[in-house]
Amino acid sequence: MLLSTKNHSPTKLGLRCGLIIVLASLWCAGFSANCAAQLPKPSAPPAKVEPIDPLRRETPRSSVEGFARCIARGDYSTAARYLQPTPGVNLIEAVKQAQALRSYFEGDLLLISDEPNGTVEAGLPPGEQRVGTLKVDGTTADVILVQVENPTYGKIWLVSSETVAKIPQLYSQAKSEAPTLADRLLPATLAERHLLDMSLAVWLGWLLSIPVSWLIAWLLAFLLSLPKRLWNKLRDSHVKTIWETEFGLPLKCILAIVVHGAFVYELRPPLLYREYYARFLGVLLVVCLAWLASRAADRAFAHAVNRRRTLRRGGEAILILMQRVSRILLATVAFVAALAMFGIDVKTTLAGLGIGGLAIALGAQKSLENLIGGVSLLMDKAVHTGDFVEIGGRLGTVEDIGLRSLRMRTLDQNLLVVPNAALAQMQFANFKTRTKCLINQEFSLRIETPVDQLREVLSNVQRMLTEHNAVEPGTSRIRVASFAGSAFKLELWAYINTSDWAEFTVIRQEIILKIAEIVEAAGTRLAAPTQLTYLYKDAGISAEMVNSVSAR
Repeated sequence: MLLSTKNHSPTKLGLRCGLIIVLASLWCAGFSANCAAQLPKPSAPPAKVEPIDPLRRETPRSSVEGFARCIARGDYSTAARYLQPTPGVNLIEAVKQAQALRSYFEGDLLLISDEPNGTVEAGLPPGEQRVGTLKVDGTTADVILVQVENPTYGKIWLVSSETVAKIPQLYSQAKSEAPTLADRLLPATLAERHLLDMSLAVWLGWLLSIPVSWLIAWLLAFLLSLPKRLWNKLRDSHVKTIWETEFGLPLKCILAIVVHGAFVYELRPPLLYREYYARFLGVLLVVCLAWLASRAADRAFAHAVNRRRTLRRGGEAILILMQRVSRILLATVAFVAALAMFGIDVKTTLAGLGIGGLAIALGAQKSLENLIGGVSLLMDKAVHTGDFVEIGGRLGTVEDIGLRSLRMRTLDQNLLVVPNAALAQMQFANFKTRTKCLINQEFSLRIETPVDQLREVLSNVQRMLTEHNAVEPGTSRIRVASFAGSAFKLELWAYINTSDWAEFTVIRQEIILKIAEIVEAAGTRLAAPTQLTYLYKDAGISAEMVNSVSAR
């Protein structure tokens, strides 16, 4: 449609044309933006992925372990890839010779670095690592690993060419060695036949070393305790040696493990067997040491508890609680040490234990509340095991204060369990801490009792309380409280010098019976719940009095 400029000023026409141009520009910009949004965006370049060595030669420890596994399963061609090429040496033959020399290897896999760059050692340049030694007929050669650049897998660790060059010479010296006495005595069948890459002779020696180690440990314990036994016999004393106490069995186990480890070391099994069994023995040793430490802690806590009870200082319950916590801590330390022995990353384990502990704490808020309540209860020394207390209107004796609850044996011999969190917020009475008990007794005499008899009863009861040995002097009194109703109400107040509840009840009974005797001797009686009815007719008001009142 054509726009007519007739009847329109040039100014208005310019404004309209400008507005049309602006709207057209905005529409084109939006259209181009939508089209650009639909265009495929250029993808980011893929991240570079480092190739992984299938032989696990990234660290010195993994390289040694992989080499030992290949030798154990007889894969000599793969094992040769762990050796650095050496001029004049056939690597496969060197691997076979190294298999014959493995019993001469001295080293510890756990001590070999598991870092990709290894560790810097004195006397070695960076990129070299000493992992052990080979000792043959007086000749000692270091086993050195060197870090080299592999075109496919990057930096890897190989047995250095210097070490590979020494293997043939060491193998020749090992073959020329004279057979040992054990080799001459053992049948050839046991030495030549193998089971799981280990000769039957080594298997037999390994199994026999277990009972022999225990026997040697028992003999060592007997010899070490012999001087003490002779000294006790000369002095006619009966003091036990440490081997006869609760520490004897853990110490014998530790000796047996050490002796057995020495036997296994002398048998020189294959490297992997030796290392894994050494880790197993290390775990057993950690368990025995934790066992011994637990026995020592139990004995120390028992001595402290007995001393507290003897001196009557209190605090036995918190010592028992600390003893239980120490057992948990020892078990945790032993568990973490056992994981470290097996080569597990302890830092990751501790982090996992921390996260797991946080999750358990969130899921066991009530249990933690009971634990904190029990600790605060014990720290305040408000109650101890064996105290006679009143909780929730129930009387009983405290049997145990645990991490979660308090256990009380009531007078009817029921076991009352009170959570520590609830107990920390309750008001309870501990009768064990008081030095005396109060008798606050009320009794009544009949309203017909003459005043002289009432005075006589009061005087005799007061004299009886004053002369009683169990009543604290100056604290007893007997008073008439009121005479409303059909009786004189008397109130007895006296402190008894005892903190034992059972003894208090006996004394209280004795005092009440003596009061009954005094009342009978005075010729009156105790009042019973009665209701008085008066049968009496009043004379009434006379007529003269009525008239006089009316007149006034």
